[in-house]
Amino acid sequence: MINVITVKWGDKYDSDYVNRLNSMVDRHLTEPHRFFCYTDDWTGLDEWVDPILIPPDELLEGWWNKIGIFKSNMPYEGRCLYLDLDTVIQNNIDDLVNYELHRLCGVWTYWNLVWTDGDYKYATMRWKVPFNSSVMTWTASDCYWIWDYFWPAHNEYIMQYYGDDKFLGNEVTDYSTFPENWIYSRLYGMNEKDEATDDVPIGGNMFKPLYYHPDAMICLLNGPTDAHSKSPLLYYERFKEHWT
Repeated sequence: MINVITVKWGDKYDSDYVNRLNSMVDRHLTEPHRFFCYTDDWTGLDEWVDPILIPPDELLEGWWNKIGIFKSNMPYEGRCLYLDLDTVIQNNIDDLVNYELHRLCGVWTYWNLVWTDGDYKYATMRWKVPFNSSVMTWTASDCYWIWDYFWPAHNEYIMQYYGDDKFLGNEVTDYSTFPENWIYSRLYGMNEKDEATDDVPIGGNMFKPLYYHPDAMICLLNGPTDAHSKSPLLYYERFKEHWT
């Protein structure tokens, strides 16, 4: 049994994003699985989504709630797959859920090969590593330590790192990453040599180059979160066939 997990906190994404992600998983994962949503509000979730309420005394801001999926008291064990709500599953992911399960596995950001230390001028750029947590796999019992390590000093880590990606990429030293051609970014493509597929209008005379790889397993809708970029139906017509 595969445990598929997502996190919904606050009002950035509504329950439709959870239900849509569950639908994409059902179409593209043939192995038996359960779909969990770790959330502060399960209003509107479909009945086949298993909600897990974030304890009030462990409720954090934004992406930091993602670290809670590694807790040992979660109602799942064994093989786990985490997906951000703004991911688009394009093809079968059976190989992905069985890849490198003996340790935490995430997305190697080929489009962002940057390592910085804590002395970098801008806070958002400090402690950057080419690791992205939008898609992760692991075996539950192998990663309980992550929450146990994070929580006692969580305020310090939140102050030190601008995002869970930087925390995981720096503090989990024995992680692995998926093969390059499995996951790509709609803003940055597959790698530094990739060429944009389309120039999409974003207002006035401004255009944004976007990438589309139909044979890849997953596309990350990372980047700006304005009204256009939050919905690929508005922002990128090519995703219509997947985003249901």
